Amino acid sequence: MQARTTPFADRTVGDVVAEDYRRGAIFKRFGIDFCCGGGIKVSTACERRGIPVEELERELLDAASRPSRTAEPNPRDWELDFLADYIVNVHHRYVRENLPVLEAFASKVAKVHGPARPELARLALIVDALSTHLVRHMEDEETLIFPLVRALVRARRGDYEALDEGRIACGSIAEMEDDHERAGALMREARELTGGFSPPEGACNTWRALYAKLEEFEDDLHRHVHLENNLLFTGATRLFAGAA
Repeated sequence: MQARTTPFADRTVGDVVAEDYRRGAIFKRFGIDFCCGGGIKVSTACERRGIPVEELERELLDAASRPSRTAEPNPRDWELDFLADYIVNVHHRYVRENLPVLEAFASKVAKVHGPARPELARLALIVDALSTHLVRHMEDEETLIFPLVRALVRARRGDYEALDEGRIACGSIAEMEDDHERAGALMREARELTGGFSPPEGACNTWRALYAKLEEFEDDLHRHVHLENNLLFTGATRLFAGAA
């Protein structure tokens, strides 16, 4: 873990957000991807977006000086097996409960308003693709990856027979991260198509509900992917390297 005295500019985006999740909202406001793009340095992310790194650092320091209104959990301190369970029980559950809602809203809005707004038909296809992709991805994680991450934890506790299982998990992490990139690309296209999930004047209630739900879904997906890419997967890789 990098020391907290290291300047933000020299740390990775994912590490900065992992230390305090409130910073994710700041990166989002500046248009910086902190989940799939969490492996690059803050200075590099700013350069790519044309943002003065000093401006972003001021925002991050200001957020750090403000006390949190609620007692936020710190997943960085959790055991990896507990973190895997948390992801399943909170984020996978959210995705499974809300994908059918999104699909129903998107289908209805495209059917009613699609003839006049062809981008809505494309949006419905994006939602369908996102649903198919995430359902398969979560099944792979829950049946293949997460049990093997738990095996790594057992190996650290002395069950060295579980180490070979952990090796398989580490070998599959790149594929899971590629899946995250695909989901992120679909969400970015949805955001672009909808003008940042901003319904037009006169939009019906279902149309407005669809855009609001998409924005909520994107927020959850960002945290979901951040927990996996920047904490669970990196932690599993370090754990295997230390146990092997």
